[in-house]
Formats: sequence, C-alpha cells, structure tokens
Amino acid sequence: MVLENLGRNLDNAIRKLRRLPRVDKDAINALIQDLQRALLSADVKVELVFEMTENIKKEAMNTKLQKAKRKDFVISLIHDELVRVLGGKQAPIRIKPGKKNVILLVGIQGSGKTTTIGKLAKFYNSKGYKVATITTDTYRPGAYEQLVQLTKQIPVKCYGNPNEKNALKIAVKETKKALADGHDIILADTAGRHKEEKELMTEMQKIENVLKPNETILVIDGTLGQQAYPQAEEFGKATNLGSIIVTKLDGTAKGGGALSACAATNVPIRFIGVGEKIDAFEEFEATSFVGTLLGIPNLEALIQRVQEAEVVPDPETVKRMMHGKFTLEDLYHQIKNIKKVGKMREILAMMGGGNIPDALKDDAERNIEKWRVVLDSMTQEEKNEPKIIKKTRKRRIAIGSGTEYAVINKMLDQYNQMKKMMKRFLQARKKGKGMPGMPGMGKGAAAFMDKLSKNFKF
Repeated sequence: MVLENLGRNLDNAIRKLRRLPRVDKDAINALIQDLQRALLSADVKVELVFEMTENIKKEAMNTKLQKAKRKDFVISLIHDELVRVLGGKQAPIRIKPGKKNVILLVGIQGSGKTTTIGKLAKFYNSKGYKVATITTDTYRPGAYEQLVQLTKQIPVKCYGNPNEKNALKIAVKETKKALADGHDIILADTAGRHKEEKELMTEMQKIENVLKPNETILVIDGTLGQQAYPQAEEFGKATNLGSIIVTKLDGTAKGGGALSACAATNVPIRFIGVGEKIDAFEEFEATSFVGTLLGIPNLEALIQRVQEAEVVPDPETVKRMMHGKFTLEDLYHQIKNIKKVGKMREILAMMGGGNIPDALKDDAERNIEKWRVVLDSMTQEEKNEPKIIKKTRKRRIAIGSGTEYAVINKMLDQYNQMKKMMKRFLQARKKGKGMPGMPGMGKGAAAFMDKLSKNFKF
C-alpha cells in the first residue's frame, strides 16, 4: 500500500482508541500524541501537524455526544482533517473534449517530471485522446532523448529541438506544430528548478504566460520530506497551479511531503506515481485514499469495480450458491472474476484491509493463482462433486498441477468455509440481518458482501 508506514501508524492509533471502554479527555490527548508521532515520522511539516491535531482535538473535546457515538465521531474527525489537507474534493477535470488542450508540468530537479509526462501521455492516450508531448528543458543533457524513448512505448509523438537553447522559443514553436498536427492534448515538460533559482523561475512564468495552459501541474517528489512545503509554496506563488502529481510513492517513501505540498499551495493531488514503469500511475481521490490509510472500507468503489468488470453471477447461479450448492466449478469462475476486478492488494484495501502487510497480500495473490492451476487439473466431475476428491485423486491432481498436497488441502478447506458462509449469509438475509462474521473475514469484507447483495438483489 502507498504510504504503508503512515497508514499502519494511523491504524494502530485508531485501534488503540477503539479498544478503550470510554473516550475521555485523557484518551483524546493520548490519541493526539499518537497522531502527531505518526505524521511527524512521515515527514509532514511540523507546523502543519500541530495545526491538524489541534483542529481534531478542539472538535473532539468540545462536541457533546453519546458515549457509543464518540469513538466513531473522533475517527471521522481524523478522516475529514486529512481529506481537508489533501485538497478535499477531487481536482476538477480541465481537459475539454473537442478542443485543443495544453497541460504544463513544473517542479524541482529530480522530481520525476519527464517520467510523469510519459505516464500522463499513456493515461490520456488510453482515454482516446490524440496526445503529444513537448520538452522545453534546455539544461539537462539528454532530456529530449529521454522523452522520445518514453513516448515511443505508448506510442505518442514527441516534439522538441535539442539544438535550440531558448526554452521560450521551443515552447511557442513546438506547441504550434503539435496543435497544427491535430493533437487534442499537449503535455509540456519544463526544466527542473529550485525556488532559489530566480532566473529559472522567471523563465517558467514566461512559458506559462505564452502557452496559457488549461492547467499547470506541480510534480513533487514523494520522498522530499520537510522541503516539500517551502518548494511547493514558491511554485504556488510563481504560477497558477491547478493540481499536484506526487511521484515515487512506492518503496520507502514517507510521503508526508505530499500533505505539506497540498497545504502550501491549497490545490489537490490529481495523480500519484507508484513505481518506475510507465503504467505505475493512479488517479487520486482524497476520501478513498485517506479511508485506505485509516482502514476504512471503500465499498462503493469496490462495487463499482465489480460492475465495470461485469463479473456478477447470473441470478440462477447466485440463488444456487446462496442455498449452499456451491461447487468448485463456481469457485473456479469466481477466481477468474477476481482477476478481472483487480489485484488482491487493491481489493483488500477497498475492503478496509489496506494496512495488511504486503507479504500477506502477496501470499493471497499467489494462493489464488495456485488454486487456478489446481482447478485446471481437475475433472468436471471433481469440480461438481468435491466430496469425491480423496487421496488417489489428490495425488493425480498434485502431479498434474505441479503443486503440493498442502495447497490442495488448503483450497478444499477454504472452499468448505465459503460454502458454510454462503448458507449463513442466506439465513441472516432471511432474518433481515446483515452479513454474519466468519473466521478470518474482516468487517469490511462482511459489509461488502451485504452491500453487494442489496445492490444486485441476491
């Protein structure tokens, strides 16, 4: 998960709060200290940390509520404060279909602007736009060649002139060429510059003035830490920023600089880069992102994923499954459906398990793939009647699938648990209750099943 350490620390603070018999002033003060430690360890600007926690503390202390509701209220305060700092609502789309659009990317040296241009080009190209890229970087050796290599992968056309040393001339001339060639979106890269480099900051302002972009986006390095705030603040003063892209949020990035940059510029994050590959790029939505950090299920997003993937079983199959007539053939189809919905780590995060260690998520991913191979080695009779799978059949399946007995046994155990769960679910629904708990199933997963069943009238 992105910002895993911050998410785990925040999740631990909330779990500690939930275990308390009552939430009094001492409990709130202890929570505030835990939140401050979590945010400071993630390199969030010190002043911003104290501003955020003071807002949470003030509301938590001064709002009168019933004891039963106070815990959820305090957790909601944490969620809302983090969302507020990250810009609140999702950044508005400034791309106008059917029009000529220019997007300008700015940032300091080494923030990953050129790589981000490639990722952004791929993103908009996949949406059906005719995209072009331009580099106006006349300072970094090989900047034009790097962008050419990146855009060849997509493919989109790259404009620029490595022999021209005037960035303003390149911006004007190459943009005109790209527009004349019929491109819908022009993504303009600029040279990296530090806030103290006044001449370069002035050059950037001039480029923005002549291109008049639909949007100027600040690209900020997720590993920048405490320096993110003053750097972002200066770019916010120098240009008309519309949104932020945070890069390098994979690996060991603490990521607190992202919160600081949003606070400094008062603009939201639009995308995040989560890896070096050109498709390691995600749209950002503050509410679901913070919910994942805090272990709060994002059921609406998961249901939407399920709907978009068109993996909901037909009513007859659902009816049969809910009456406990759940076969290994059904399991086989559900495993294939899971693959269509997304990776297990993404699904678990949406169910409120975002802070599960990556190793366990990867194990779940591997298990699903192993089960698919095992099921491919079974006969149709075995899939329909799992009870007949005894020692001799297991040996044949193990040899055919290249797996160990333990994998087959674990899959059959999970299958039997799922079968029992389906029966319990049906009984609970008949009584008008929500999804009953199951060993190893979190509240988010149970709530998802319950909500999914209501949405699709199981």
